[in-house]
Amino acid sequence: MSDKRITVRRDGEERVIEAPVGAGFLSLLKMHGFPLVCCNGKGTCGRCRILFEGQRAPLPVAADRIAFSAEELRQGYRLACMHRVQGDCTVRVEFVESRTVEAVTAHGGGIRDDSAGAAKDSSAANGGMPGRSAEYLIAVDLGTTTVAMQAVAADSLRELRRGGRLRILGEYSCMNPQRRWGSDVISRLQAAERGEAGELAEAVRDVLEEGVEQLCGELGGRPESIWLAGNTSMEHLLMELDTRTLGRYPFTPVCLQEMCLPGRQGKDGVSGQEIRLLPGISAFVGADITAGLLACGFAECEDGECRLFIDLGTNGEMAIGRGDRLICTAAAAGPAFEGGAGVNVPGTDMLALLAEMLDQGIIDETGLLEDAYFEHGWQKGRIRITQQDIRALQMAKAAVCAGVELLMEALGAQEDDVVQVCLAGGFGYYLDVEKAARIGLFPAGLAGKVTAVGNTSLLGACLYGGDPSLREITQALCRRAEVLNLAEQPGFEARYLSRIHFKKETKNDEISDY
Repeated sequence: MSDKRITVRRDGEERVIEAPVGAGFLSLLKMHGFPLVCCNGKGTCGRCRILFEGQRAPLPVAADRIAFSAEELRQGYRLACMHRVQGDCTVRVEFVESRTVEAVTAHGGGIRDDSAGAAKDSSAANGGMPGRSAEYLIAVDLGTTTVAMQAVAADSLRELRRGGRLRILGEYSCMNPQRRWGSDVISRLQAAERGEAGELAEAVRDVLEEGVEQLCGELGGRPESIWLAGNTSMEHLLMELDTRTLGRYPFTPVCLQEMCLPGRQGKDGVSGQEIRLLPGISAFVGADITAGLLACGFAECEDGECRLFIDLGTNGEMAIGRGDRLICTAAAAGPAFEGGAGVNVPGTDMLALLAEMLDQGIIDETGLLEDAYFEHGWQKGRIRITQQDIRALQMAKAAVCAGVELLMEALGAQEDDVVQVCLAGGFGYYLDVEKAARIGLFPAGLAGKVTAVGNTSLLGACLYGGDPSLREITQALCRRAEVLNLAEQPGFEARYLSRIHFKKETKNDEISDY
């Protein structure tokens, strides 16, 4: 096979490189003298940025979706370390030395204040402390996969409640270093039980300190406060609480209240500052969901207004609220929504591809591949989808759909009663709602009511930390929340099995149960 022609552009210069199919872009660029970037080649730092120009960029992988915004992905930005040469192409090199990776911005649209760095100069005469106009707090989203931070102007939080917008002074994100103990929560809980709890906590604290130090260096002083939201397991591991009961039935957490992580002693600079942790609701509905519910207004629902909140990841956390009632649950989704089961394809792309396969007759309503593809899978471009991948997503979507339906039943709500479905996280930005409904991710009648609300964990942490009145409201929400354990619901298994299959189209183009 002949070499491919790679046109490389950087800082107004252009160079043509001949490279074989399968060559890694990062290695190729380094080999031909482009400035080295400190990258471990695993998609964790976000520094090896390249832009595919003039043609369709390769399908983004999970690491791309963490490093870039939705708009950047549409423009063609990708991580060089995650992609290989497939054909002739033109790329623009935008390697960066900063560790900063742009996080998904909050629901409601915060505005980036690039003048924030001016606080450095104004604070110099104040011993490095920011002036009154530069007061800010830091919100942290401690996820199983990533750690994201935002520095937000304190006065803009007050403006937000009056219809204004957040002023985001700085952002930081990186991969959660606990991934080396396993990408899933259970692996980390098992590691803690083996006596590695201290190492797990230290790994996250190191990253938190690095992020805080970077933001404080950019802004010229310490924040007023730091507020963190994470799932219950992540918060327990950070606080070095006993996690043995989290990994075993009946899955009982040690603490669901607001907690304080003291600053480390003997540390220079700003790293000794305490971090406050938001309260959670249950073992599987953590503080990140509490923050999301606060950000989406569930703490102050109007009477009669029925809304759903869905956050899809390794677990699908869901809540339904109407008036003063709030019911929450969680459904196990596995890796299907966070990178595909066996193909490392983001879940949103898997949903779209499965809908396409279903419409083309490549799979039937039961999810079974045609005989021609059954053994080796179906190939589209560089992606090969196997029967195993299809089954994994079928089980995930069945659990989520069954969970949504049981939540509505528990509240006594019908599809027509739901006025809005808040889909949290980056997942919502990329989801084709019609195709998601086509394969049965949620009831078809809710498709037109879905709103992508972004990183509500960050926004909720900002609101909780910046407005003391909201803390009492949020804590009351946690206390009154009802938790629905799907495994204990008499009708869950039957409903789950009935939702494994996809939908079929009727002659009238309506979607019905198979």
